[in-house]
Amino acid sequence: MEENSLRLILLLVGIVILMGIYFYDVLQKKKNDEVEELNMPDRDERVEPVMNGESAFSAVFEDQQEASSVGQAEPEVLNADEAAPEVEQEDIPVAEQAPVIQLAVLSREGTVLSGTALLDGFTRLNLEFGDMGIFHRYERQDGVEVQQFHVANILEPGTFPVGSMADFESTGIVLFFQANDAVNPEEAFENMLDVALQLSQSFDARLVDSEMNELMPDKITRIQAQLANLKH
Repeated sequence: MEENSLRLILLLVGIVILMGIYFYDVLQKKKNDEVEELNMPDRDERVEPVMNGESAFSAVFEDQQEASSVGQAEPEVLNADEAAPEVEQEDIPVAEQAPVIQLAVLSREGTVLSGTALLDGFTRLNLEFGDMGIFHRYERQDGVEVQQFHVANILEPGTFPVGSMADFESTGIVLFFQANDAVNPEEAFENMLDVALQLSQSFDARLVDSEMNELMPDKITRIQAQLANLKH
């Protein structure tokens, strides 16, 4: 009997708590709606959308963001005696982010890259599985091991199930590195290009640049020139 009474009490307490939460949410929502109505801008006021023009794969891109223009309020008219002195504004230098160099190896239409073939190719070309669930090429200098470039799955989330590669398939891989992360960016690119070429030949796949166009000699030359200019 006591157990039944205790269960009934707990049930009633639970119902009271749920009703309290419900009415609290209703009051809170009503309060938020009132605040939003007060802060709501005029309907005639136009808000410009923020656009991101970066491409999905940008092999020689520099993350440069253009400052968007913000509407300025009408300046207050001052009398001649109240005119404020002009203050020279110094240009504030903006640090440029180092470019990310990217290449991609894509399977041809109607085909895929099998996980077993990928793993064999990665192993043969000294690519090691590591951080973030992707593969890396390492360079070792004076006993210190540094990641030279990276290889990710082109399909989200970009990782490889290294423990079950026999059941894995993909339509492509992306090879990339950020120029300021490499000890020698030019050497890193040459090694990455060599690996990409060998993988594309092994898989009978397409080797493309950051814009998903066939990688041409002139694009390779531009990337090399860009990396060489980073030294200056």
